[in-house]
Amino acid sequence: MVAQESEGWSADDRGTHTLVAARALLEGFAKNDDIRPLLEHLDALRAGAQLMSNFLHGLAAAGAENDRLAEAARGVWPSLLRHAIGYLSEEPSPYRDHHWGDWAAAALLPDPLPWTQGLYNEVVGEPIDWVRADDLVEVIDDWLPAARGEVKPVDALISILRKLPEEVQVTRGVPWVSDLCIQDGRVTVKQSWFSDSWLKEMRTTAEELGKLDEWQMLVDSLVVAGNEGLAPYSR
Repeated sequence: MVAQESEGWSADDRGTHTLVAARALLEGFAKNDDIRPLLEHLDALRAGAQLMSNFLHGLAAAGAENDRLAEAARGVWPSLLRHAIGYLSEEPSPYRDHHWGDWAAAALLPDPLPWTQGLYNEVVGEPIDWVRADDLVEVIDDWLPAARGEVKPVDALISILRKLPEEVQVTRGVPWVSDLCIQDGRVTVKQSWFSDSWLKEMRTTAEELGKLDEWQMLVDSLVVAGNEGLAPYSR
């Protein structure tokens, strides 16, 4: 697949092959608790950001198929995230790929349910949202540089934040989202699919925690950049 990707075409455009590989590797981890084969596979796929993002989506989706794989996915993801952040310093970095870099960065924060409906998924009952956000919180600061200035990672982060207590969403989440959306005083992401609704949800808690100024600064910056949906909340 990597060789095909380098030639400008892919046999994995729908993530079929990477899903099968992800499931097999997750089964292996569940059986022997050895993460090395999984990380080695990810290392190989990082040469193509689309393949890497497909694999991460497949891994998240495989974890949603049954309780055993859900537990394995929870166990593997913090180490996988720390490992994959190391690709940021490489040249070329998958996160700087013009077409798929934002997908790869976003896929590092797992969101299994949207990826469980394909022909080759093996979900018998309801898919399992296995993600435990508390396990990933301490790695997010290191993830931010891979994701700044891109819409998809903003929504990936908000999906994780919504699994946390509102106090954490405000005290840590608002600065994180601001970091992704604004660099050196310039707004690079004025709006994402989830950003407006999430910021509106957090206003009351921000005020209660004495963090309204930080919340307001982010909202005002996005509105000045052209976000009309938040305009009623701007000063």
